[in-house]
Amino acid sequence: MKRIILYFSVLTPLLCHADFKDGGDAYIRGDYETAANEFIPLAKRGDHRAMYALGSMYVAGQGVEKDLKKAFELFKEAAQNGRADAMYKLGVMYEEGVGTKKSTKKAIRYYQKSAKLGYPLGQYHLGLMYLNGSGVKQNSINAYAWMVVAAHQFIYEYASKNLTADRKQYKNKKYRLMLVQQKQKDNLLDKIISHLQEIRAEISPDEIDKIKQRVIKYSQYRWKHQATKFKNIEITSDIESLFLPETLQ
Repeated sequence: MKRIILYFSVLTPLLCHADFKDGGDAYIRGDYETAANEFIPLAKRGDHRAMYALGSMYVAGQGVEKDLKKAFELFKEAAQNGRADAMYKLGVMYEEGVGTKKSTKKAIRYYQKSAKLGYPLGQYHLGLMYLNGSGVKQNSINAYAWMVVAAHQFIYEYASKNLTADRKQYKNKKYRLMLVQQKQKDNLLDKIISHLQEIRAEISPDEIDKIKQRVIKYSQYRWKHQATKFKNIEITSDIESLFLPETLQ
């Protein structure tokens, strides 16, 4: 269950958008009951952002009684509204069999949908499924390529945000939440690096060429803004040789 909670909290957007700002502010303050009371009517009115936020709260039991089935229902509604993050969470729930009946085939389906909408966690988990042969035929080339695209997005995001903190910032609850999320991303990136190194040690020169072509193909599934937004940002990484960066310019 720790795995579920971690994957549900990592990359969760800070909840402070327009019409549910009050709920987002309450969540950041740690006033989960107030946040839930703000999100519930919005979700009932069809606000997919509130559906997603409330689903995450039902998973963790924040401000509401823990209810994985209710969380599943909310994520499914949010996914039907096109949310890639909700599709990813449905994949996790189907893979783990929480809140719904376990189904690796359905997990694959939702990871694929999320991955093709550019969501890096969906891409990473789809890569894991290919790496382990879970629900699909084992395929190291597909696994490597999906993980490269996922990791590439994390690396560029870090380069664009250069978070620095002073004492005043550390007192800010919103900033502390950002730091928690950043630590989770760092841990996840370390896992991706480890998988890439493991696969790279086993593949042949011919397979490297195939991986390059597969990365080129899958790079179309990055966030659309990245090609220009991060064009001039210098990237420093100890695994640039694993990234095949020339295919992702």
